[in-house]
Amino acid sequence: MLTKYMPNKNSTELLIQYCKNIDEWPSRWEIDAADLIIGQAINDYFKSFLLEKIEQGRTRKTIRITGDYLWALGGELIRQINEDESERKLSAKDLILKYVDDGGGPYWRHAANELDHARYDSVCKQFFKFITENIN
Repeated sequence: MLTKYMPNKNSTELLIQYCKNIDEWPSRWEIDAADLIIGQAINDYFKSFLLEKIEQGRTRKTIRITGDYLWALGGELIRQINEDESERKLSAKDLILKYVDDGGGPYWRHAANELDHARYDSVCKQFFKFITENIN
């Protein structure tokens, strides 16, 4: 995994139970065939973040909601590289750090309302903290 620790087997099994289609996310974000590679790398970071949340004892509902917002973030990141081809040269981590910071994530076009967008930004802030503290 990408973090400083190795998740236990039970946490990995719970992740699959809580986010049943997590391995399909990169193909669901795909706009261009080249999106799959970066999408898979982004998803590896998401999985590490969610595994840490599981190991911290977060509830199934919290993991599922966090996963929903990460899924939205992944889609927005893939949209960014399709709008600016020069960003395809960035690594997954560099792309994430370009658009996610301690203020939140990139604009989420499909948020239902301001509260939904605020919750998405909250997950993005947590993810930013995780990436900057745990990923080399």
